[in-house]
Amino acid sequence: MNAPGAPAGFWPRYLAWSLDAALVALATCLLGANHWRLLIAAAARAWDALNQRVADAMAASALDDLAFGGFLGRLGADPQVHAAAAAATAALLSLVLGWLMVYAVLGFALEVACIAFTSWRATPGKRALGLYVAARDGGELGAGRAALRYLGGTLSWLSFNIGHLVAMAKPEHLALHDRLAGASVRRRGGAGLPPWGWAWLLLQLAAALAACVWLAWTMQASLDEALYAAL
Repeated sequence: MNAPGAPAGFWPRYLAWSLDAALVALATCLLGANHWRLLIAAAARAWDALNQRVADAMAASALDDLAFGGFLGRLGADPQVHAAAAAATAALLSLVLGWLMVYAVLGFALEVACIAFTSWRATPGKRALGLYVAARDGGELGAGRAALRYLGGTLSWLSFNIGHLVAMAKPEHLALHDRLAGASVRRRGGAGLPPWGWAWLLLQLAAALAACVWLAWTMQASLDEALYAAL
């Protein structure tokens, strides 16, 4: 490696991370596809059962006293609602936490292997954006500090992404986990984001909006179906 490049800004770093995240997420889904399908089915059944109990309480309250307070009282006092809510929560946690654990392990392996043991000194996403990870003095980071940097990213997530957002600060653009590992994300050249990078960012925004709309519609449709069945 020649003289170290300039520090990479926040948006190239984010886009590089999102490419890696998509790659690791795909591998996670494929690796445990059958297991995830079973957990999704269990979570769906638990959610349907919870909706049915809530709908039963809503229907009974409407028939008895037409009072919203009565409905809330039934929910608070109904042990079957509590049991259904606990079952739905457990099923969702089992799915989400299990998936995240596999994702974290695969992400750790990708990060350390690519940064410490390849000439790229970068994950596939960073390489696609012309970025690489180095020590603060421009030298190689090494496996130990690459691992520390990845694990330190947990603190950035737990800080509600404040640890990531500090990478906006000029001139070094260092995130919290960079500071912990004595690392720096740099770029090989002076070009800005490529057009496909902006397109990828807009696609993510559109997908996030669509996911929110779909989730709200699905939850409402599920509750409506349970309520109609109860009536």
